[in-house]
Amino acid sequence: MMSGQPRTPKTTIIARIFAFGASMGTMFFYILAALGITAAIGPMLIGAIFGIGIWVFIVWAIIRFVGWIFAGNDPDYQQYIAEGGDPYFDTLPAPFNTDSPTQRIGGLREPESDFVPPEHWQYQCQRCGARVEHEIDVCWNCGNGNDTMQCHGCGLLVKEPSFGAFETTGVICPQCNSLIRS
Repeated sequence: MMSGQPRTPKTTIIARIFAFGASMGTMFFYILAALGITAAIGPMLIGAIFGIGIWVFIVWAIIRFVGWIFAGNDPDYQQYIAEGGDPYFDTLPAPFNTDSPTQRIGGLREPESDFVPPEHWQYQCQRCGARVEHEIDVCWNCGNGNDTMQCHGCGLLVKEPSFGAFETTGVICPQCNSLIRS
């Protein structure tokens, strides 16, 4: 089964951080109440949410700025950012960001399956998001990367002339001239 869901949205992660801040403010209120100190909960909650929000923004800005300084011209870094990756949000632990390490790198949620790929498989299939062993590999889940397909017209095994041709333009069978696409 393929889920193909992208990374957890940054707004969801920020909402989880704010909920954590609000719970910390509420907990602080109850600790003060247990000690016999009276305080208004509203200012504490607002202060906790505001303080954590400013902290998240400052740390996020610093990490993005440092990333821009050290990797701003790196095409891989630019692609990672363009695909929705963020060096701050992708490093947050659970419960804030519940994405798998592979999803944080590749952007797609891994498919649900009985087969669990080994931990050392760090690459991700570009079609379904399954973890694969090598950067260029045949996916165990959907078969992406397989460079041969069987012609539906004559049954001949046809080799893919260039990477991705089965998915994009298709390949003409040399025996019966049928168009082969995945």
